[in-house]
Amino acid sequence: MGYMRECGLERVMRDLRIFRIFEGTNDILRLFIALTGIQYAGSSMKELQKAMKNPVGNAGILFDFAGKRAKRAVGMSSGPSLTEHVHSSLATSADQTSKSIYEFGATVEDILMKHGKKIVDEQFVLNRLAESAIEIYAMVSVLSRASRSLTAGHSSAQHEALMCTTYCDEAFHKVKICLEETQSGRNLKIYSNLSQISQDVIQCGGLMQQHPLGF
Repeated sequence: MGYMRECGLERVMRDLRIFRIFEGTNDILRLFIALTGIQYAGSSMKELQKAMKNPVGNAGILFDFAGKRAKRAVGMSSGPSLTEHVHSSLATSADQTSKSIYEFGATVEDILMKHGKKIVDEQFVLNRLAESAIEIYAMVSVLSRASRSLTAGHSSAQHEALMCTTYCDEAFHKVKICLEETQSGRNLKIYSNLSQISQDVIQCGGLMQQHPLGF
């Protein structure tokens, strides 16, 4: 099947090309998504810092934070559940989405505690956070669409449910990998190397190495 007008895909395929650059380059948009996504967590961390200055008067806040950290340490999730809000046949996909949201929030919290305001300089880490946020957004979108179709009994409901479960399953593993890469020693070393390579090229004003044939 080609991209013909009668298939309804022709305009979409054309528009997709400009969507990649119209609002800015992909890298810049990813940084924007990541930094926007961690604003709320950053505000919460500021409140926690204020509470730590007066631990007696803010014991509730500190105990709540410590409780969440303790649950996470033993593998207990305390995040939101989407299962009750979707069609019962999509329960697994809803659970995967809920876990992805929880892990995203926990990872953002860990990263902010480690880097603080300097997180704006960690572009490789921010890129992985953005990739995770994009995948989670798409998971919620397809989950909502498929759930509505199933509830309404649309003729395409089973097809949409299949697309939903397939996408959520793949996206769930993508998010897991991206979040792990934000704190993996191996990946952090690679990010450091890439940063150093970029700095060397900038300082040199171009490629540092000579042509292998000598010209």
